Amino acid sequence: MKKIVLLSICFSLSLLFSASLNAQEFKAGAIIGMTPSQVDGDRIGGFYKVGFTGGLFVYRDVSKVSRWQGELLFTMKGSKTHWKSMDFTIQQVSTSNVDLNLLYIFKYNSWLHFRLGLTPSVLISSSEENISGLAPAEAPAFRRFGLGFTTGVTYNFSDRLGISWNYNYSLISIRSGEFDYYNLNVYQKNGQFHNYMSFTLNYRF
Repeated sequence: MKKIVLLSICFSLSLLFSASLNAQEFKAGAIIGMTPSQVDGDRIGGFYKVGFTGGLFVYRDVSKVSRWQGELLFTMKGSKTHWKSMDFTIQQVSTSNVDLNLLYIFKYNSWLHFRLGLTPSVLISSSEENISGLAPAEAPAFRRFGLGFTTGVTYNFSDRLGISWNYNYSLISIRSGEFDYYNLNVYQKNGQFHNYMSFTLNYRF
């Protein structure tokens, strides 16, 4: 898994570098938006946590109806209890990640594009706390490298400006710890998964 993520990083960085050297083949742009998210397997339901996402992308049209695109994004995600919740045993998750969306894009027409791909991810930081701000004494570690899938749709207002909706889900657990108990919760390897959406504004240079 680590090799896959590292190769994906190298691939995305090489795309960004190639775009700057060969503007005729590759084009680039910027992305900014928000990510409503939850973590499946942590006893919290609902996309109550809203984080930031943003970064750069490069793309290359391979035909009139298809495009390859790589997106290098900083993304904040996790889980948050409902504001009415009074359950102090539930731990809320916050993570910051560098995500690499490696996408195939089907251009239905000039203004509507459909997206499908994989999202290798590198964990930058993580934390857990209940609604009173207390962290658990012990908890299974978060996995350093992750992998998910992504799908979505883009609406283009013009040749340069568009908005996208994306849905992402972890293909492997975000936890690396073995079976464990703490704070009346059960956590196990392959037991928790990022489940999030993103709403972004995309600008092509």
